Amino acid sequence: MGITNKIKKLYLAGVFVCCMLFAAGCGTTSFTDVAAYVKLGAVRGDASCVSSDRYAHNTLSKEQQIVYDEMLNAIMNMEETVRLSTTDKSDVKLCYDAICADYGEIFWVEACSYSELSLLGKPCAVSFAVEYAYTSEEVLDLKARMQPVIDEYLAQLAECESDYEKTEVVYRRLLQEVDYDMEAENNQNILSVFLGKKTVCQGYACAAQYLLHQAGIPCVIVSGTAQKQPHAWNMVKLDGAYYYLDVTWGNADFRGEKERAGYGINYGYLNITTEELLRSHQPQVNFSLRECDSIKNNYYVRNQLFFDQWDADAIGQKLADAFQEKRDSISVKFADSGLFAQAKEYFIDGRHITDYCPGISKIYYVPDEDLDILTIYF
Repeated sequence: MGITNKIKKLYLAGVFVCCMLFAAGCGTTSFTDVAAYVKLGAVRGDASCVSSDRYAHNTLSKEQQIVYDEMLNAIMNMEETVRLSTTDKSDVKLCYDAICADYGEIFWVEACSYSELSLLGKPCAVSFAVEYAYTSEEVLDLKARMQPVIDEYLAQLAECESDYEKTEVVYRRLLQEVDYDMEAENNQNILSVFLGKKTVCQGYACAAQYLLHQAGIPCVIVSGTAQKQPHAWNMVKLDGAYYYLDVTWGNADFRGEKERAGYGINYGYLNITTEELLRSHQPQVNFSLRECDSIKNNYYVRNQLFFDQWDADAIGQKLADAFQEKRDSISVKFADSGLFAQAKEYFIDGRHITDYCPGISKIYYVPDEDLDILTIYF
């Protein structure tokens, strides 16, 4: 989602109007029909708040939250303009970005703009205008077409026994069912996920945010860069602690490895810490982010594939189990680079994998030095 600025100056009866246009490529609305609960008020500050459980909303000041609510109200009700309870034009972009982070389902916004009205050189009001990519009838039709697919996800999530399991289901199903495709239509929103089955990072992040929020998991979209390219991922709250989740980086298509035998889903980016994320990602958001320092709900910890001390037999047994069960591969994660290097030297370079996997003739492995994960393919 890019942001472009256009500034126009109009002098009418001593009133100066300054407009900035910014493109809106992230957006969609919750299909729990938020519009049914919010009403556009004629009086400034009269918008109802339905976002008290949304992460980015709650990082704003009380005054900014009112502006956020007014803008969200307009978007959900497909209003063209609304007068905001602020005279600070910087609040508009801040609140709009927060809405995009909190509501991954908003797909019908084409572009937004604001107008700052000044009287005798002093700001007196700001209005917010929205251009829509679809008519209200088209939006309802697209929602109806997506709903059966969404209901399948939500039905499976309702059967999960833990919040962690919900994140694993969303991560796995999105990667199994939706291809990474830079040419995908509507790839900046959830239409590409639930209808097109092809998307990019923004589509994955929007869909994950929407599904997890519907399943009761606090989740926000985080944008920034990864490998110096624009990127989007998620931050989730599980059992009181925060984690980062990046569906895109679990995709073999994105990694350019789909045609390589044995490659499947990379679970390395399912519920990781801030320290791990920052090895490859750089968040660039206008709201504050929580420190993610727990490993309790990391994929490898939950599946007993994480080692924080050297134990050749315990690690070897994991390899042996996978080999005997004729699995395609196994990945194990280590607490630091020292343990990771030791495991690689012992099992791969020293070929001690043959002690635990008798009969193995070739060793094919992929080291992930960013996350200290060693993957072995059989």
